[in-house]
Amino acid sequence: MNKDIGRNAERELVKILSSMGYRAVRIPTSNSSPNPLPDVFATFGGTLLAFEVKSTWEPKLKIREIQIRKILDFLSMFTMEGHAYVAVKFKSFKKWEFFEVLNPSSIEVRAGNGVDLSSLSHIQRFNTEELI
Repeated sequence: MNKDIGRNAERELVKILSSMGYRAVRIPTSNSSPNPLPDVFATFGGTLLAFEVKSTWEPKLKIREIQIRKILDFLSMFTMEGHAYVAVKFKSFKKWEFFEVLNPSSIEVRAGNGVDLSSLSHIQRFNTEELI
């Protein structure tokens, strides 16, 4: 992936999460660092979300184990509830899809197999709590 395209996708995701009430930040050195750092992470209440962010014109994309391991290892450093996701902007379909990852292994994601950000259960729960 072109680095500018990747950075732009990461910035876009931070804006989306921030607009939903999350405190979100992009970690600009995550790809080159051997440390367990996600591309983007966000918090809301007692929940921490870690994202490996991708942008593609293709309908499928392979994510390497090392990338998944980094976000899972990042979450393991904290005692708060955490969720690890691969966030993919499928540019051909003009939409973001999210794939929760639980195990450090390579995966292949496909457009149409992920979920919309608002469909994630903890995000729905937070949005409902904000209305009360």
